[in-house]
Amino acid sequence: MLLRAAGARRFAHNWAVAKIKANADQWAAEATYDIPKPDRVRPLTYFTLAKLWTAAKPVVAPWADEHSTWTFRYGIRAAAEAHRAFLKGQRRFPRFKSRHTDRARFTITDGLRLEPGRVRMAKYGWVRVAAPCAAQSGLRRRLRRGRARLLNVTVTRHSDGHWYATLCFERDARVPDDERRAPTGPVVGVDRGVRTSAMVATADRQVVAELAGVRALRDARRKVAHLQRDLNRTKKRSANRRKAAARLGRAHARVAAVRADKLHAFTARLAQAHGVVVVEDLATANLLRNRYLAAAIADQGWAELARQLAYKTARHGGTLIVADRWFASSKTCSCCGWVKPKLSLAERTYTCGNDSCRLRADRDVNAAANLAAWGEAQLAGCIIQVGDRHPGGPSAGTCRHACGGSNEPAFLPAGASGEAGTSQPHVA
Repeated sequence: MLLRAAGARRFAHNWAVAKIKANADQWAAEATYDIPKPDRVRPLTYFTLAKLWTAAKPVVAPWADEHSTWTFRYGIRAAAEAHRAFLKGQRRFPRFKSRHTDRARFTITDGLRLEPGRVRMAKYGWVRVAAPCAAQSGLRRRLRRGRARLLNVTVTRHSDGHWYATLCFERDARVPDDERRAPTGPVVGVDRGVRTSAMVATADRQVVAELAGVRALRDARRKVAHLQRDLNRTKKRSANRRKAAARLGRAHARVAAVRADKLHAFTARLAQAHGVVVVEDLATANLLRNRYLAAAIADQGWAELARQLAYKTARHGGTLIVADRWFASSKTCSCCGWVKPKLSLAERTYTCGNDSCRLRADRDVNAAANLAAWGEAQLAGCIIQVGDRHPGGPSAGTCRHACGGSNEPAFLPAGASGEAGTSQPHVA
């Protein structure tokens, strides 16, 4: 039943992608006839696709009454949002999904009920919950007392072969918004790395917290490699291959669970203690091109750490600030603002090249302190434009460096590059 519901969502998504692709082809054809842009066909929105689906459903999906309406609508909405992101230049054109590669999932918003050991969804009835926990009992208590209401439930099959139900609900706030107080801890910067997964420090280089490098995949590498060899030796589309794939999926699911547990514990403590947290905007996809460090970088979960900090800081009344990607946090001296022309990965100790400073500090601590200072400058209202490697750069007027140093050319050596080793982008 769950697989059929996931297939219904995928069917609606592929139907919407086909409509979007036909619409894009028509727009391109009209462009060849020199038709002005205002007179060409308009892109299909979610509401337009939903109306087209309602009209075409009896023909293209006569079995649609077996499923909830929202099962199809969420599939259509995913295609519409992907196309909208493509028009903004943020993603590639939406593609069709295959049942062999797409993760089985669907979302329901109506007919929801939660009882001990089971959950109810419209059209699908009651489904047993195999792993009750304290969080479920707390939610049921709020639902009975009218202090919360269910918004939707997303059912997903993970790589371990188990189905998980993610409940989205809203509840009464424990503390009114006007009485909420952000944590009193100082502004801290979080520098993400490989040897040390996350280093947290203040602007004056005081280490607040440290997360050792995550080794979940590295510790399980021998077992994962063994299971991968077993999978490669099986015959395609055979029962043994499905069993081998399930064993490999369970191993990877355990690795992901170990990594997520460490990140959740770390980010929870950080969000509860500090009102302002600053992280850097990393181009992880570009860093993964280094084949020597790709596995170690992917094992750290940098994007997951930033995602957890985003919602946990908001939950506790704090703020998450994302530093500009071109801010050279590792190459900049956290004492005087001098920028090191080149800093190799092997250099774990930062040494300032300014004769009047000569600061020596741990590389990660120095970067975290620069991020904290960058966040303080943001809160102080310093004008920062895209392309500045640090507050007080060429386009920041009279503002000083986030580290408190001078902005004179002597503090920025000729040919100094940004954090990623590229030249500063031109700002029009």
